[in-house]
Amino acid sequence: MRRRALKGIAADVAASFISRNNDCDGYWTVGKLHSYAREHSTTKILIDVSGKLPSTLSEFASIAAKYGSMIEAQAAAKGLGIRAGQIEVEFDLPKTNQCSADEAGFICAVTIVDDRGQAWIRKALGCSRPHDPKRERRSSRAQGEAIAL
Repeated sequence: MRRRALKGIAADVAASFISRNNDCDGYWTVGKLHSYAREHSTTKILIDVSGKLPSTLSEFASIAAKYGSMIEAQAAAKGLGIRAGQIEVEFDLPKTNQCSADEAGFICAVTIVDDRGQAWIRKALGCSRPHDPKRERRSSRAQGEAIAL
């Protein structure tokens, strides 16, 4: 029964991954991945959270490590062993009602494989457009600025 907790962990990771607070170098990670997908003429990107990324995805290594650590920590807190984890994002899907005119739908699927080889998968949907630094503001988190209160 407790292994089903991995479904919850996968759902939490998927929700966090598509969040606007998930940034890579100060910009929304999903938008940057969308740009990467377009530049490489693909619609799907697979991120192995163990950190084994192709050199073309090296810019996202810190994101893979962050989510790999998140999965490991949450599983360990519940006393569960895991073998692998991956995040797959598929872009340019049909728009949903939430998408604006220049956005397309995407789906993020998080897969966690437990120590017995069982895969636990959860998905999250969203809308995105490819990253455009002229249109977007960079997060102050990436610039190392402290916010004065």
